[in-house]
Amino acid sequence: METNDSAYITFGAQMGDEDADNAVAPHLMELRKLLEKHCNKHYCKEVDEFAPILRVDGTGWYWKFEGCEKLRLSKKYRYITIDIGMPRSRWEGANAVDIKKYLFDNLKNALELIVKRLKKEKYVVNDAELWGDLKEVENGFLLI
Repeated sequence: METNDSAYITFGAQMGDEDADNAVAPHLMELRKLLEKHCNKHYCKEVDEFAPILRVDGTGWYWKFEGCEKLRLSKKYRYITIDIGMPRSRWEGANAVDIKKYLFDNLKNALELIVKRLKKEKYVVNDAELWGDLKEVENGFLLI
């Protein structure tokens, strides 16, 4: 598998306010570092980036959805993206373990939907390697 100079699975985020950022961003940064360490290779030769985007509700910005939606594949620009909604109730007053579990579970669901879509397009996806690498991320992130 070819490795990347930049992250293959990027995990962007839009935070609804400073409180959302303070509660979620430290865990998201940790997850990004583990993704870069364990999942930084091409899992599909037709796609240069898997780009899930986390939308965290707050007082300034809110999207009013939970889980995954808006899966988009750009064949021209060689990326696939999906929005992951995190309502305020999932981070406000939540402990670190619950926030981390929510982030990882929704990332995994997003990647499952991404793989399903790529296979529907008849793209070859090395999902066995992806799931093995993601297990390493899970073990480090959730300290399993």
